[in-house]
Amino acid sequence: MGIRAISFDFWNTLFTEQPGGFAEYKENRRRLLREALCGRGEFTDSQMDHACTLEAESHYRIWRDEHCTLGTARRVEKILGHLGATLPDGIEAGIVTQFEEGLLSRPPVLIAGAAETVEHLAQRYRLGIISDVGFSPGRVLRKVLEGAGILGFFDSLVFSDEAGRSKPHVDLFERTSRTLQTLPGQIVHIGDLEHTDIVGAKGAGYFAIRFTGATPMDEDETTIADRVTSDLRELPGLISAL
Repeated sequence: MGIRAISFDFWNTLFTEQPGGFAEYKENRRRLLREALCGRGEFTDSQMDHACTLEAESHYRIWRDEHCTLGTARRVEKILGHLGATLPDGIEAGIVTQFEEGLLSRPPVLIAGAAETVEHLAQRYRLGIISDVGFSPGRVLRKVLEGAGILGFFDSLVFSDEAGRSKPHVDLFERTSRTLQTLPGQIVHIGDLEHTDIVGAKGAGYFAIRFTGATPMDEDETTIADRVTSDLRELPGLISAL
C-alpha cells in the first residue's frame, strides 16, 4: 500500500514571513487599535500593549492545551475586554477585517524549493494543506496561496479557524483524509512542529516528515517523524522511499 496523498503545513513549511513581517503586522494592529479608540477613553500605549499581550498569551494556551484557535472577532473582543473598552459594531467589525487581512500588505513568501516541489508532487499525488491560523484566517491564506500561484495544486484545504480545531487534534487529519479520498496510511504529512504536525499526523495514522529548513530542531531534540529534511526538494525521493 503506497503513498497516494500528501498534506503540508502552511507556516514555516511552505511559507515564511518576509524579514520583519510579523513585527510589522503586530505594530499595524496596535496602530489600528489606537486609532479606533481615539476619543473613546484614555488608554496609554502601555495599557494597549498589556491588553494585547494578555490576549496573545491566552490564545497560545488555548491553542496548546485545548487544540483550537479563536477567531479574530473573538480575539478583538478579548483585547477590548482587557481594556474595559467598547467600540460601535461597525467600527469593531472593520478592525476585525483589517486585523485578518493585515499580512496581505506584505505577504509571506514561499520557502526555497516549495513551488517547484508542490508542482512536481501534484503530478503524482493528491495534495492538501492542514494549517493552524493566527489573526489571518483560512480565507486570507487562500489569497496568499493564489498570489503565489500554487492554490490550484491542492485538492484539500483545512484551516483551524474553519475546522473548529487545531493540530494535533485528529479531526483535522481525518477531514483531510476524507476530502482526499485516501486512507490515512496512504498519506504523508510534512510540517515543522513536532507537537502539532508530527504528533498529530502519527496519531491519525499518517506517515510524517519533519521539515527543519525554517524551524531547526534543538540539539538534544528527538522526533517520531518517519523522515527529516531541511530541503523541500528532497521530498519526492523521501516520499518514494516510504
